This record gives sequence, structure tokens and C-alpha cells, in this order.
Amino acid sequence: MNMERYAGIRAMVERLYQLTGTGQWDAVAAMLTDDFAIREADSLPYAGTYSGKGALQELYTKVFAYWEDPSLETGDICVGEDHAIVLVKVTATSRHSGERLEMPLAEVFHVRGDQFSGITPYYFDTASIARATGLLPA
Repeated sequence: MNMERYAGIRAMVERLYQLTGTGQWDAVAAMLTDDFAIREADSLPYAGTYSGKGALQELYTKVFAYWEDPSLETGDICVGEDHAIVLVKVTATSRHSGERLEMPLAEVFHVRGDQFSGITPYYFDTASIARATGLLPA
């Protein structure tokens, strides 16, 4: 892999996390393709496919209706020609149960040119999230 491409994709991923974390949604939208899509697992309370340049803002609004005082810690970032995989740990308190969860996941960022065309998150334990948010009985 070309090291310039590697560095570029890695910088894009880091920038997207920074922008979403600070709510800079116009700048986020500029980094996404028109057909951008993020797919959340069916077993989550915010399940579904979110599409378009406003997809991340829409998803964040839904997700944080379930959680308070969230923190996100990124770990390793593995980069390929048209994707990056980021190991992430999210910690947050359920607004439903008051339970504090630590949720490890891997996020696959799909890259087309110099924009993101999608994100596919893979959660370690969607059942614990569904229970904490009231989607499944405790």
C-alpha cells in the first residue's frame, strides 16, 4: 500500500471522530459521499440504515437519546486501500436503567476516493446494550 494513501485515510478517520465528537455536522457532511450509509445491528434500539450526508448526525441524535455522559476511546486503526478498521471502546450510562456500560466494538470505514461511503459497526455484545436501554428485559 502507498504510504501517502495510508496516512491520508488514517487522517480522515481521525478527523471524522474529532468532528463528530464536537458536533461539527457541516464539516462531517463534506467528508461523506451522497450515498453514504451506516448500518446498525437489528438488535439495537437504534437499528437500521442511516443514509446520506446527514446520516451520522441523525444516528448520533438517536443513539444519545439512550445514553448520557458518553466517552469514546479509539484504539488501533488498520488501513487498507478502500477501508479502515478502528477498534473502539465506548463507555456510557443508560438513561433507562442507570447502568454504566463499557462497549467494545470495531468500526469499518468504507472509503471512496477522499470521502467516506459508509461505516459498518460490529459490536461485541448487542444484547447488553439492548437490555440496558430497555429493548430487552433485564
